[in-house]
Amino acid sequence: MIIRVENERERQAFDNLWQKVWDEKGFEHEDSAGDAYLLYVDGKPAGTAEFAPYDPAGSDELHRVFDFSTVDRIRKYHRQVFIIDKFAIAKEFRSSSALDLLMYNLFDYAETRQKLFAIALLDPLLYRLIRFHYHFRVEKVGERTSYKGAEVIPVLIDSNYFLNRKWDYAWYRKAAAELGRERQLASKTV
Repeated sequence: MIIRVENERERQAFDNLWQKVWDEKGFEHEDSAGDAYLLYVDGKPAGTAEFAPYDPAGSDELHRVFDFSTVDRIRKYHRQVFIIDKFAIAKEFRSSSALDLLMYNLFDYAETRQKLFAIALLDPLLYRLIRFHYHFRVEKVGERTSYKGAEVIPVLIDSNYFLNRKWDYAWYRKAAAELGRERQLASKTV
């Protein structure tokens, strides 16, 4: 189950989880404002993701690491770009379907808000995993660099490309079914 964080209890669970994961990875904590989501597996908080609109003028912290506004597609479609932040999975759930469910959540967010692209500063291991496991367009747009105490890679995800082919991906169909989106799945595949 994935919920949008809407109250103090949910916010506390969300913050506890991503902060624990970031501490394990060596990242410093940061405050940001966006739509926060909390993934539960077997009734326990298992993962987090936060999505925020991209504002080229208001993204100073992000642009200190990599100036995403220099990428043509981002500059041209900046109103249809969002930032992925606080993407974290608790250690005990990393070998489960938790990543599939969070990836589903990412694309569901893009679809419902009509966003063409997502940008992020990803941990290099997560970047490789996403690139080689999911086989959708995730593009390294800058060099690996240090940020908040750990290495990151600036990436661009073409959510529009993926969403036009989403039902071709078995992991996506499985996540949709697991999250109770079978009606959507049935209507799209008939």
